[in-house]
Amino acid sequence: MRGFTLAAVVTATAILLSGCVKSAEEKQIKEVNNETVLRLEGFVRPIDEAKVLTTNEGEILQVLKRNGDRVQKGDVIAVYDKEPILIEIEKVRAKIRAKERSLGYFKKSGGGPENEAVIDNAKLQLQKIAQLYHMGAASKIEFDNAEDRYLTLLVSEEERRTTELERNKVQAVDRGMLEEYYGELAQLKHKLERTNILAATDGFLTNFKLQPGQRVSGNDEMGQIVNIERIVVYGALAAGLYQYVKEGQKVKISFMTMPQIQRVGIVDRIVPVVDPQIGRMIIQIPLKNPDYAIQPSTKALIEVTLNKADQGKVRKTYYESDKRSKYIDDKSNIEGDYSKYQKY
Repeated sequence: MRGFTLAAVVTATAILLSGCVKSAEEKQIKEVNNETVLRLEGFVRPIDEAKVLTTNEGEILQVLKRNGDRVQKGDVIAVYDKEPILIEIEKVRAKIRAKERSLGYFKKSGGGPENEAVIDNAKLQLQKIAQLYHMGAASKIEFDNAEDRYLTLLVSEEERRTTELERNKVQAVDRGMLEEYYGELAQLKHKLERTNILAATDGFLTNFKLQPGQRVSGNDEMGQIVNIERIVVYGALAAGLYQYVKEGQKVKISFMTMPQIQRVGIVDRIVPVVDPQIGRMIIQIPLKNPDYAIQPSTKALIEVTLNKADQGKVRKTYYESDKRSKYIDDKSNIEGDYSKYQKY
């Protein structure tokens, strides 16, 4: 009985409160000077940002930039010690030279068709001497010499063919090792080409922590480059108001700074897919920031003025209709960590 009573109380309370809870769209609709406007929460991101990543495993020889320095894309930020790489390259080149000499020796001592021609000539010579010997036109010594030469060549060729398989095996191993050495050399050359750590974009170095003599691994993050000469304001738009905001539309932006900064911008892009982190669509407004007064993560209020026709539609839909939304917007509070916003 007690459980039934509690459930009934909760249900009744929810019904009573549902008429008082505003939808996400209603929370963004404001009346200013007798005009209906949309007021969106937003935050600031740099127009461009990149990580400073190490390119190799090794020791840093020289650091050319400091934290806070302005860099341009392609500037050398730090340099690795090249000497260990150059030593390894010379060692691999020595191995390559040795293997190439070994393969060259096998090629010279190979035999093949040239040996067969010599044997054929010796055989013909023996046949001629044998005929002359039987006719009494050649001596026994001449016959024995021709026969010895022919038999010697046959034995030599047989030995050559017997060892040819083993020699081919050795050559195959050497060729495989030679390919590995060439691959190792290519990797070292690539590593040598990456001994300068370069700026990936224009901007200012922040959180930079690289020091001369420091040993690093490849792809370690050592800081960021942030370009705040231009910024992008990201606004959170309730999905039901999508039809009232257009790309190219002017908006008024008030930044949460001291003193407060106000700017006029133009909506550059609208992402119509609701961001799962905040339950809103995202609009993007780029702005110039030459004095760097607006910093990343600064919060902002974006005011979108509607034309008369849209104002009428909004009032009719959200103020005058009896079918006002009754759901509780569980993601309406976006005052938290703006780093969770997806960057489109």
